[in-house]
Amino acid sequence: MTYWTAEDNVAGKPGRALFVILPTIGCYRYRIGKACYMCAYPTAAPARKWSQKELLEYLQKALQTAAGYERVAVRIFTSGSFLDDSELRPETRREMFRLISRMENVREIVVESRSELVRYEAVRELAEIAGDRHFEVAIGLETANDDVADVAINKGNTFADFVRAADTVHSAGAYVKTYLLLKPAFMSEMNAIEDVKASIIKAEPYTDTFSINPTNVQRGTLYERLWEKREYRPPWLWSVVEVLRWAKEELDGKRVLCDPVGAGSKRGPHNVGGEEDRAIGRAIKAFSTTQDVDHLRIEDDGKGSRRVWEYVVDRGLLDWQLGEDWF
Repeated sequence: MTYWTAEDNVAGKPGRALFVILPTIGCYRYRIGKACYMCAYPTAAPARKWSQKELLEYLQKALQTAAGYERVAVRIFTSGSFLDDSELRPETRREMFRLISRMENVREIVVESRSELVRYEAVRELAEIAGDRHFEVAIGLETANDDVADVAINKGNTFADFVRAADTVHSAGAYVKTYLLLKPAFMSEMNAIEDVKASIIKAEPYTDTFSINPTNVQRGTLYERLWEKREYRPPWLWSVVEVLRWAKEELDGKRVLCDPVGAGSKRGPHNVGGEEDRAIGRAIKAFSTTQDVDHLRIEDDGKGSRRVWEYVVDRGLLDWQLGEDWF
């Protein structure tokens, strides 16, 4: 069973989030051979096709694990798009929202969708069921630079597609969460920081919550092949801290979230590993939960990793130019 709870920001305040990965057939772009270069999530789709009834029962069982908490967000993932009718029928989506809305402790509901699958009618009917709960549709913009989205991610969407989807979500009575990828392939650390900051500025008018997603190296992807050849390194945790601090100070009233998956590991965002990385990972999580930027006022632990990071950024070094010790 793939669902769990964790401390998180729930509609602007600390609470508990229930994360549920529904075992649908996964992203349609993966099924037609056009998956994003960094994403291996669709490979987790089950070998057999689950019925819509089974998916409802699965969600119902997951919801029971959140019954004892006071303030809950329900965040549903499908390794694809919640609004894709080939994954979830409209009547299944509606019934799922009815199940969630019967829980008085649920303050927030979040689903994911690719921008081209966002439709007014589908969002509107879910917003009506959600009622006064904070209902967000999360859209994977990744970058506001169409060239980067095409060459480094293979996203299959443009910024204009995102704008259309965000406008549709807002007009249907829901909020927009924008996913941005920190450090697509073929970028220096400096370029990666500049790209995500520029994307935040460009997407800000259409966004209620930003989720900054530091790249982690997933198995069977192009990014893994580049990583194995020492041609790609996930972002430094100092880069994550820099982007989050800048974003929270620049944006007025917007949530800025981050869950640095794999923090401190070679496949995830890291500095030099060890306790420094674990401490920074905890600080990022604390910031994300509370939105208190003071958690991100982190000092170098004396090993010099911040000075190395500053050198890498200032010189615009590419990953293949880094020494083995810093990879």
